[in-house]
Amino acid sequence: MIDRSVTIQFPDEFSWPDYVGGAIANVPATAASLLNVPFQGLPPLSTALWQPIAPGVKRVVLFVIDAWGWNLLHRHRAELAPWVEKADIVAQISSVFPSTTVAALSSLWTGSSPAQHGLVGLRMFMPEYGAITQFLKFTPVFGSYPDALIKAGMKPEDFLHTPGLAQQLAQAGVETHAFKGREIIDSALSKMHGRGVAGNHGASTVTDMCVQMRLLLEEKPGQPMFVSGYWPSVDTLSHIYGWDHEIVAAEVGAIWQQLATEFLDKLSPTARKDTVLFVLADHGQVVTPPEQRVYLSEHPDLEAMLFMRPAGEPRTAYLYAKHGRTQEIIAYINDNLGRAMTAVSAQEALAAGLFGPAPHAPGAAARIGDVIATMRDGYVLLTEKDRKKADKMKGRHGGMTHAEMQVPWLGFHLEGW
Repeated sequence: MIDRSVTIQFPDEFSWPDYVGGAIANVPATAASLLNVPFQGLPPLSTALWQPIAPGVKRVVLFVIDAWGWNLLHRHRAELAPWVEKADIVAQISSVFPSTTVAALSSLWTGSSPAQHGLVGLRMFMPEYGAITQFLKFTPVFGSYPDALIKAGMKPEDFLHTPGLAQQLAQAGVETHAFKGREIIDSALSKMHGRGVAGNHGASTVTDMCVQMRLLLEEKPGQPMFVSGYWPSVDTLSHIYGWDHEIVAAEVGAIWQQLATEFLDKLSPTARKDTVLFVLADHGQVVTPPEQRVYLSEHPDLEAMLFMRPAGEPRTAYLYAKHGRTQEIIAYINDNLGRAMTAVSAQEALAAGLFGPAPHAPGAAARIGDVIATMRDGYVLLTEKDRKKADKMKGRHGGMTHAEMQVPWLGFHLEGW
């Protein structure tokens, strides 16, 4: 449920997530529908995005290329033509808000929005631990203490407030197999997402992953199955060089080459039967140049109105106001920093459905603070603690610009490959 009486005005350069049937959070229900499994969560994608290849499907393969935004597909479509032109479905869908990996992957593993599953950002204030915490390493942000939250008593399997896709598929007798890098296969985040997974498979390279996925399909022909592959190298390189660098383009081409030659081309007719493949991204990226860095310390009037340092991340900051100063913060940002960011009431954004429809996870409202400051163009909001590492992150995501929010959605019925 969304409160239609609450409306928020954002710049035209922003994209609102389409939780009704056009976002990555709708993908799990789509997979469940293809496999004829009842699903508790957001509805499937609109019918044109999957029903043309739906008849007879028993096996669904989902391959997620981290940060492969629509802008990358659009810019390099000619180079990707040998593979893209074979797709039965080529479309653009939206990421979730915020457009950050932990929130997006959690939506892809639950079929719910960030406000519903509760992982609403990379860095969240967790009152029960008395700290802003980072949810890739599960550490407080004041130092690097990997899995400190786990040692403090958090159980990753119990954190998300909505059932997992793999759990729901398992209840109907459909196995889920997850493929990802060996270094993260046993991470806390993977345990959070992997509820109900029948097999966790670590890969050292994308070639390794593609071969392993092919062998699995060959080993179990005709068996109903959901297979998820996730590869992060485009995101990693885009952070270092920017999404528009030729190194990133080369990496995208290499991934597609391996997906084609080591997975698709070598599948036997038996393994292809009744099997579909979808390729998408969790989010895109923007380039964040040095001249568009905004440091909180250079705005002492704003800093004085804050209760503590921002949570969220540099592209979407969650600000905690000193008592009664929420509207002052919003006015200060929009009047003095409007070229760089847009500030709105966090609770109004929640009610309006920016983070997804109700019912919301119990902690969602507290985790997004009082004010959301979302960046325009390539701007970032940084603290002094971020200054030393700022040059290492040329590309970023987490905001609402088209580049961050718009991602490809490609569907292939493998019998026609």
